[in-house]
Amino acid sequence: MKIFKINKNIRVKIKKIFVNKNGQSTVEFTLLIPFLIITCIAVFQLGYVIYLKNNIKQMSREAVRVVSTTNSNVLGEEIMREGVSLSDGMTLDMIIEPSSQESRKVGDIVEVKISLNYSGFGGMITKLFGKPLLIYSENSMRMECQ
Repeated sequence: MKIFKINKNIRVKIKKIFVNKNGQSTVEFTLLIPFLIITCIAVFQLGYVIYLKNNIKQMSREAVRVVSTTNSNVLGEEIMREGVSLSDGMTLDMIIEPSSQESRKVGDIVEVKISLNYSGFGGMITKLFGKPLLIYSENSMRMECQ
């Protein structure tokens, strides 16, 4: 009877050792943390792209307003460059049509097109997709002055 009791105690202790689940949550967390980090970075990246899109849209509105009221390409480009802060890997292009200040008359339509190539945090978008993301905005307004 005593031998059976000792064996039962040993079996219970061995079972506790192998069935112990204290490290399970640590292992699960270690396996899941890379996916959580990647998901957070992707959400931040998407939020920043939306922010850039809104910023570019607002800058194209401001630039076309300035060009149509002052007939000055230089002022339109200044307004646009002040409103957008460029970081590494970003290139900003602006096209004003008609491009010549002398060819614009009161009543003509002026168009401002702004495009931004965004490569992502640390060039992540370029590395992932092979090319940068193009953020584009276009606005037009009627000329109000000569």
